[in-house]
Amino acid sequence: MLSKRVRVNFRMSKLLRITGILLALLLLASCIKTYKHDIQQGNIVDPDRLARLELGMSKNDVQALIGTSLLQDSFHPDRWDYYYSLRKARAKKTEQQLITLYFKDDKLSQIISDVVSKDKTPANETKTVVIEGKPATGGIIQRSWDKVWK
Repeated sequence: MLSKRVRVNFRMSKLLRITGILLALLLLASCIKTYKHDIQQGNIVDPDRLARLELGMSKNDVQALIGTSLLQDSFHPDRWDYYYSLRKARAKKTEQQLITLYFKDDKLSQIISDVVSKDKTPANETKTVVIEGKPATGGIIQRSWDKVWK
């Protein structure tokens, strides 16, 4: 039969192991980065819709086409500003776009924009993408095996 002292030491060592494991897990969990999400603010203006704006359009037509402006200055009622910003979760830079529309006699007279169309293909045309190269054969395990042993 085990002595009382051996049983106490066994219980203490088990308690110390459990405490050590829990402490290690707690320290490991504190190293994980927290979740950060993208932050979008303002009006998202589609470049295709912006390209459809024409000088001489009425305020109602402009509003129907690209939406209500975010900023309407009470001192300059004939100026509409559409501002958009996107900050990616872990990026240091913020993507910003500003579109300013000027009206004269309730007609669009000037467009100032820093929005650049990324694709010069009109929206109604189809795009064909050709991918060249040899397709990978076998699964991921087979390809890994081939890289290691060949």
